[in-house]
Amino acid sequence: MSSWTYSKAGVDLTVLSGLHRKVLDKIRRVNECLGVGYGGLGGYSTWINVNGIKLILHVDGVGTKALVASKLGSYRVLGWDSVVINVNDVVCDGGRPVALVDYVAMSRPDEGVYEEVIDGIIDAALTNKLVLLGGETAILPDLIHGLDVVCTVLAVKDFDVVNKAREGDVVLGLLSNGIHANGYSLVRKVLESTVGYHVVVDGVKISEEVLKPVMNYGPLIIDAFSSKLINSAAHITGGSFKKVRRLLSNDLNIVINTPKPPKIFEIIMSLGRVSIEEMYRVFNMGVGMVVTLPEVNLQDFKYLATKHNVDFVEVGHVMRGSGKVVVKTYYGDVLEF
Repeated sequence: MSSWTYSKAGVDLTVLSGLHRKVLDKIRRVNECLGVGYGGLGGYSTWINVNGIKLILHVDGVGTKALVASKLGSYRVLGWDSVVINVNDVVCDGGRPVALVDYVAMSRPDEGVYEEVIDGIIDAALTNKLVLLGGETAILPDLIHGLDVVCTVLAVKDFDVVNKAREGDVVLGLLSNGIHANGYSLVRKVLESTVGYHVVVDGVKISEEVLKPVMNYGPLIIDAFSSKLINSAAHITGGSFKKVRRLLSNDLNIVINTPKPPKIFEIIMSLGRVSIEEMYRVFNMGVGMVVTLPEVNLQDFKYLATKHNVDFVEVGHVMRGSGKVVVKTYYGDVLEF
C-alpha cells in the first residue's frame, strides 16, 4: 500500500494558500476603495470600525467531518464544532463572541438529523454565551450529497490585542483531545481504505475517537487576554503549526517541542503510512492552541487554565530569529514553518 498525503486525499495546502493570497489582495482593494476603517486582515479575524466599535465577523464550517458523522449516525457534534471553531479563532485576536447565525445544507429534509445539529449549536451557544440570531436551512438535492454545517460568529473586539509574541516569551501548548475538526479528508481516506470506523485499534475505539468534539478554549483565552497574562494565541487548525507564524514579527522565531500526541494520530500515521512531516503539517498532533506569555505570568495562567478545565504543557520559547516556527516533533524530527 502506498503512503497517504493530504494532497493525495484531495486537499493541496499549497494551492489553498495561493487562493488565500489572491483573495486577500482583492479584499484590500475593496476596503480601501470604500474607505472603511478595518484591521487584522490575514490573521484569525478581521475587524471593522462601526461608530467607534470594532466588530468581527467570522465564518467556518465542519468540513468533511460531516461525512464521518453521517456514516456513524451521530450529528450533535457537528453543531458544537461549527460554533467552537469560530470562537477559538476570534478570541485569538481579542474578540469577544456575542452572537451567531448558522447555515445547514442537506441533500434531503431529515428532521432527526437537523434537530441533532441544532441541539449541538445550542450547546455551544449557551456554553459561550452567544445569542442565536437565526440562520439558513438549505435543501439541495442536486447540489450536495449529505450534509454541511457552517456558522458565522459576530464578536466585539473588546481588548487591545495585537496578538504578537515577544522575545523571551514562554510558549505553552493547550492540549487537544484528538483530531478536532481538521484533516478529515485524510482521516477518512486512511481509515476507509484500511480498518473502517467500527473497530478498536490499540485500545482506541475509532468510532468514538473520530467524533470527539473540538475543545473550547474561548473562555480561557478571553480571560487571559483581559487579565493581560498572555501576549499571543494561535488556534491550531488547517495547516497546523504554520498558523503560529501569525504570532511572529520578522525578527523572532518560536521553538516548539511538541508533546506525545494522542494515540489516534499514531494509528492514522501507521495505517496510512503517513510521514511524520505530513502529520505535523496537517493535524494539531495534540496541541489545539499555542499561547505565549512572560514567564512571570505563568502561575497566574495556570490558575486560569485550571479554572477553565484546560490542560497545557510548556513547549518552548520565543527567541531572536527570522520569522520561523521551529517544531521539534515527539519523534525527533525538526520541521520549519
